[in-house]
Amino acid sequence: MDVKLPKLGEGADSGVVVNVFVKEGDPVAKDQAILELENEKAVASVPSTAAGVVTKIYVKAATKSASASASSH
Repeated sequence: MDVKLPKLGEGADSGVVVNVFVKEGDPVAKDQAILELENEKAVASVPSTAAGVVTKIYVKAATKSASASASSH
């Protein structure tokens, strides 16, 4: 599964990853907060879109991202 950047406000098309709440190998439930993003308008928790196990995390804290990607099965 790929996790997409949530809408953080009008014109907000990127954000900075503040925290990553999971690590590779962690089980996740649907709608569980997996990371936190911030931009000049808001801070938002990003939920998992499905249940599964995190197999790969492609972003780190303090990284600017236009999409927040994690892979799970």
